[in-house]
Amino acid sequence: MSHTVRPYPVIGDVFFLSCVHIAHLSDPHLPLVGLPSFREILFKRIFSLLSWQLRRKHLHKLSALHAVMQDIRCFHPDMVALTGDLTNLGLLKEFQQARQWLLQQNLPPTLLVPGNHDALIKENSDTKQKLWAEWLRHTPQDTPSLLVKDHVALIGLNTAVPTLPFLASGKAGHSQLMLLATLLRRTRAMGLCRIVLLHHPPAQGIVSRRKGLDDVAPLQGVLRAEGAELVLYGHSHRAQITTIPGTDILAVSSTSASHIADDPAKNAGWNAISVQKQPDTWQITIQHRSLMPDGNLQDSQMRRVCNAHRLLPITSL
Repeated sequence: MSHTVRPYPVIGDVFFLSCVHIAHLSDPHLPLVGLPSFREILFKRIFSLLSWQLRRKHLHKLSALHAVMQDIRCFHPDMVALTGDLTNLGLLKEFQQARQWLLQQNLPPTLLVPGNHDALIKENSDTKQKLWAEWLRHTPQDTPSLLVKDHVALIGLNTAVPTLPFLASGKAGHSQLMLLATLLRRTRAMGLCRIVLLHHPPAQGIVSRRKGLDDVAPLQGVLRAEGAELVLYGHSHRAQITTIPGTDILAVSSTSASHIADDPAKNAGWNAISVQKQPDTWQITIQHRSLMPDGNLQDSQMRRVCNAHRLLPITSL
């Protein structure tokens, strides 16, 4: 198994290790544990259950997810960014199963934002949130979350909301976007590299309208006004890099972390991200890792090295 090598820079004989390594994974869709109870069978859930039984359970496998997590462990990340859809039907028993799975992974500091499957039905919301509080970072659903490690700030935006049948769209909401703007300003003043996490794509045309973010334009307005160094998302089950319109901000997605290796565009994978602090810039390296038919993961062709302007903390000016 080949592994991504950490890009430690060398000048002369001196190593500069001011680098934070982040593992970004998304949409693990843990296998369904049992069927919904009679009380849990609702109209929209019936269609999601049929989708799981007829198609999705043949595509999302624990063996693929295990290979991805083993590859992530070999990367030794400092932080983990998990952009949603641990469940399939949003059942309470799935939230309990996901909690056990997360605990078993022994992850470094992790920030989780929920996906549309996790919010399929408005049901037992407080109980479910408490089960994942350790990774959601104890924030109300309409408040951005924050995880800071050294010079990197992971900022979580919850776009997972219950929707009508046949829809998988998301919405951040005006109040959460205003709080996001405030948090982006605050972390910028602290001199941090700001990485925003959400489940739904932050740009149009990546997924169909019924799966998109309803308030994508207001979100883009906040990012244009306040800035960010990187945006990570999931939902599309594809690995790609685009930019937020009107900015140089990269938006990066990953394939599902549990998809079998039957299609190079959708094979299970994750993104290895390194943020190197340099005198005037952040050097950000993004390398997608993809599951091969032999069960090993390799670097895919999706790789990008970019530089973002670094502002000094206000106290150091």
